Amino acid sequence: MSHSQSHIRMNNISFIGMAGCGKSTLGSAVANKIASNFVDTDLLIEDKFKMSLEDVKNKFGYRFVRSAEEEAILSLNSSTKIISTGGSAVYSNKSMEHLRSFSKIVYIDTPLETIIKRIGIGQERGLAVPNGLSIPEVYSERQPLYEKFAEVTLDGSRSIDELTKSIEKIINE
Repeated sequence: MSHSQSHIRMNNISFIGMAGCGKSTLGSAVANKIASNFVDTDLLIEDKFKMSLEDVKNKFGYRFVRSAEEEAILSLNSSTKIISTGGSAVYSNKSMEHLRSFSKIVYIDTPLETIIKRIGIGQERGLAVPNGLSIPEVYSERQPLYEKFAEVTLDGSRSIDELTKSIEKIINE
């Protein structure tokens, strides 16, 4: 890989992690800070179907949400600098390989207790999981996947300000 290519790659960041880990908040904070564009793939899905992620899930099922997520991710390219993915993006190797081809994958590793505090113990955030799976179960199922795909892992219990500074460092490496 030539230096210019690797430089292009490092300018793009894709956030992975559980719902409620701070991907969207951090993504927009970083984009504002470095005056760059930002895409939240959950919002792409909501725009496409003109309904909330939870409604999409309730109407079409969690597998549908996951394939809509994959489609949204595969439609992105290096022109999008900061990407926040849905919590279930890591179920698709294809999505992760695609993101890895033009961005650095950053896992926001947030303690389960914090996630539960933020999203509640129910499934109000349209989690793309089979009905009846609890947040702790989803967390333990996904954590190894997040770890597998992460190129950088950040502590999601830190403040958005601290995390934004860490991301700036990564981008400017």
